[in-house]
Amino acid sequence: MKLRLNRYLSLSGLASRRKAELLIESGEIIVNGEVEKRLQKVIDTNEDKVFYQNKELVPQSYEYYKMNKPRFFLTTMANDEKRKTVQDLLPNIDAKLFPIGRLDYDTEGLLLFTNDGQIAHHVSHPSFLIQKTYLVHLAGSISKTFFEKMQKGASLKDGFLLPEKLELLDSKNKESLVKIEIHEGRNHIVKNFFKYFGKEVSKLKRISVGPIKLGELDSGKIVKLDYNELEALKKIIST
Repeated sequence: MKLRLNRYLSLSGLASRRKAELLIESGEIIVNGEVEKRLQKVIDTNEDKVFYQNKELVPQSYEYYKMNKPRFFLTTMANDEKRKTVQDLLPNIDAKLFPIGRLDYDTEGLLLFTNDGQIAHHVSHPSFLIQKTYLVHLAGSISKTFFEKMQKGASLKDGFLLPEKLELLDSKNKESLVKIEIHEGRNHIVKNFFKYFGKEVSKLKRISVGPIKLGELDSGKIVKLDYNELEALKKIIST
């Protein structure tokens, strides 16, 4: 089978396609004993030998998982962090998993993992309009009139945001609970949306990404996507 070099590196679990391109450009990839810096290089999987740091890279089968990320865990695969990271919670398997997108350090909930760079790109890039749903705990109560104003959207510093759906689940003197559905992927976008209206987010939890639901998965646990979940995910990506 013939593949572009960056795709081959992604399939081997070394890095995402973009990071693979950086490794190629920096001269860290060896193909058949020679440094290969051409991004357009095509690999024949039956004939060519590809190495990184003296280790041969071999394409691996795809794996797909979902995690209930706890609060106060970093969404990073770096090994030099002093704080706890999602890598500490990954299963001991041969495939090199990486998170699809990210959740803030103090945000909990659904985080998908895979070694499939193509699906990761489709799920995380805002142009594909994959819906994400969050439960948001806000300080203080919210009146019906004020909530209707929030439903009309907010002009944030990085652009206007109109949630696909905004639902007030509960509102008391000290706290309100809101469900918000968006397809955007901008940094801190949910927090910034409510900050625009002067509302402080005290707790944030993502409960779905596209057709994948968090369900009853315990905090800190990670499980493989079942057949129906994976098929549903592939279906929305292929449309």
